Amino acid sequence: MPNASTASAAQPAAKPQASPDQFFAVDIRVGRIKDVEAFPEARRPAWKLTVDFGTEIGTLRTSAQVTNYSREQLQDRLVVGAVNLGAKRIAGFKSEFLVLGAQDSDGTIHLLDPGTEVSPGDIIC
Repeated sequence: MPNASTASAAQPAAKPQASPDQFFAVDIRVGRIKDVEAFPEARRPAWKLTVDFGTEIGTLRTSAQVTNYSREQLQDRLVVGAVNLGAKRIAGFKSEFLVLGAQDSDGTIHLLDPGTEVSPGDIIC
């Protein structure tokens, strides 16, 4: 088991404290990936994902640097996304939400897995 100094050396510095109001203002939902497209225009390797967030939110698109997953591994997968952060243009593509994952020390993103007993649109709390 690594000691605290070894573990912290591999991790980025902690972010400043946020208030509960700031945290709870972010709408985090379960979604199901419905389409995966190549994104050759992106500066870093990425996929374009189309994700169904249920009837209230609908379908949103994002770009995600998760090329450690194949198209087949992503298709129909449940993911977690922050859906109310506003849209951002990435290489001419309108990214409408932020898909959430954990970044390891090598920079690889591992998508959060909401489990199997949830459905698109369910709220993460």
